[in-house]
Amino acid sequence: MSGAVDRQRLYGLVVESELDLHQNRPARPDEPADVRVRWGAPRARRLQGRPVEGALLLDSGSRRYGYVIVERPDGTHLLRFFGACDAEISADLADVTVHPVVGADPGIGVVLATGAVLAYLLVRRGHLVLHGSAVAVDGGAVAFVAPSGGGKSTMATLLCADGAGLVTDDVLRVDLDGPFAPAPSVRSGATGLRLRKGADTLVGLFSDGEPGRHVSADQRQVLTPPGEVPDALPLRAVVVPVPEPGLDALSVERVDPKQAAFDLLGFPRLLGWRDPAYLTRHLAEVAALVARVPVLRARVPWGPPFSPRIAPDLRAAVAEHADAERAGQASGR
Repeated sequence: MSGAVDRQRLYGLVVESELDLHQNRPARPDEPADVRVRWGAPRARRLQGRPVEGALLLDSGSRRYGYVIVERPDGTHLLRFFGACDAEISADLADVTVHPVVGADPGIGVVLATGAVLAYLLVRRGHLVLHGSAVAVDGGAVAFVAPSGGGKSTMATLLCADGAGLVTDDVLRVDLDGPFAPAPSVRSGATGLRLRKGADTLVGLFSDGEPGRHVSADQRQVLTPPGEVPDALPLRAVVVPVPEPGLDALSVERVDPKQAAFDLLGFPRLLGWRDPAYLTRHLAEVAALVARVPVLRARVPWGPPFSPRIAPDLRAAVAEHADAERAGQASGR
């Protein structure tokens, strides 16, 4: 690609980009690109109000900060982020062109390209994608899923401060038939933890090397923990955090698989799907996931300040439930 400045391996894809993706998982020079991202011509804000011919696959419901996704008759895809940018994707899902809206911060286009756009590409390529973060612990991965502002990035940060490696933040790709099958696996992705607040307090918890830090275009505090993780890891547990200020200690319970499936269906990375084919597939994928991996509800004593016991206590609880799950599967339960 002419003008490419960045090549990263993210979520199992080699992404070659004219946009600086602000990630640190460089792809090998000999790896062919799966996805190419380039800048397109800026577009006037008024043009985003025009109807688009094609099938409306997703509508977030807002025209101020929301987005829609349309599959056009020629098989190409338009992701329209109102007030920010349009992202056009080729029919073969290999090329992405980002058109910033005139007057908008182009950095928002970068944030969307590494988040919502890649999440959509993964979904269209047949992968299960959840709104989650994950860390590497004891040879496997622990995932945190929650809505925006629900504590998933904070929980991942607490574990990383306790020595875990960051697998991904905000976009969680789960492979049901990956290299560790029948155990599901997760793929490494974003290398920065996007925090809304409390970054100063959380940075102080890192005793083994302070994480890198910068502010994103959408004003998130982004922490980059040190260390590397494998491209794929077996998923040991999915944790749904429940922040509770004033709670004395962490409390963890396993969620019944039926309730767990219902809970996880509320955490897709992209909200507002209208495509029946996707909704049917997503339901089947989530049902398969909760049948193989324990889903835990963690009531967390929320800070700041955060108790130093949260991370080790959660690791112990995950190990207990993951070991019980493996024993049950081995016995044919």
